[in-house]
Amino acid sequence: MGKLYLILSLLLISACTEKPKAKVHINKTLTLPLTCMKLHSIGIEKEFLHTLKRLYNFNENCMYTLTLSYKKDIVCNSSYNAMTKSTGKFPKSFLKLELRKGLDVQYSYYIDLLDNVNSDDVVRGFERLKNDIL
Repeated sequence: MGKLYLILSLLLISACTEKPKAKVHINKTLTLPLTCMKLHSIGIEKEFLHTLKRLYNFNENCMYTLTLSYKKDIVCNSSYNAMTKSTGKFPKSFLKLELRKGLDVQYSYYIDLLDNVNSDDVVRGFERLKNDIL
């Protein structure tokens, strides 16, 4: 009986520490590797803007535009999400990197985060983008 409790405890602990997974979409018509991107910097916190500019040399003449979107301190008062909120797995923020050519989305990276988004999350997202399309 003690082994059963140990196994169940380990399963519970591993389920609670599961890290959120990013959802990535790449347009099948996108020619890879990409040679340039420009950054849409309106509405980005200075810290995140400096982080992105440190990671990549953006080109304002490029036809591909990268947009960073995020929201911090998400609160949901809906009773529909009561079970998720009670287990502590309700996201506190999200991060989205979206690359467009004109109005067409070419690449999208989205992740819900259990803590507020920070520069490390931006770095991880951008590194994934670089590995996928650059």
